[in-house]
Amino acid sequence: MRHVVGFLSGLLLGPLLVLIAGWAFSHLRNLHAGEVSALSGSGPLALCGLAAAGLILAMVAVPPRLTPMLAFGAALTIGAMSAAAMVRMHLLERLPMVPGAEGALVLLPLGVFVPVVVLLLAPLFNTQRWVREADGEVTEEEYFDGLYEEDEPSPARPKHRL
Repeated sequence: MRHVVGFLSGLLLGPLLVLIAGWAFSHLRNLHAGEVSALSGSGPLALCGLAAAGLILAMVAVPPRLTPMLAFGAALTIGAMSAAAMVRMHLLERLPMVPGAEGALVLLPLGVFVPVVVLLLAPLFNTQRWVREADGEVTEEEYFDGLYEEDEPSPARPKHRL
């Protein structure tokens, strides 16, 4: 079940990363066109957006206990968007214009996201991410043990009196 949920989350995460990068690109491009520093105006916000996208990317690709289907779903959508932009750009131009779509439509046909796709595909080939460790699993009895207080105090824990 965790693989299905991870895959569906990845399908949503891929376009989100593309839109964040496109939004930051359009803001930084406007600052550059006006010959203004990236540290003025909306530049710091755009740089924070790029840092957030990088942090999300690292959190999807690196943790060993996370399902690899999350990264695969994101790689699938980003790769499909990049391929569609290179082959049939008119398909992507029909999508609704949301913040970041203008910059994403500039970046996608350039192949900027190909290294991101390769990075997101790498967890698929790590065999340790497909199975959970047996020693880390908790049985139902162990989970509920100590969850509720007992009526009688155990010998190890004497009852405190006020």
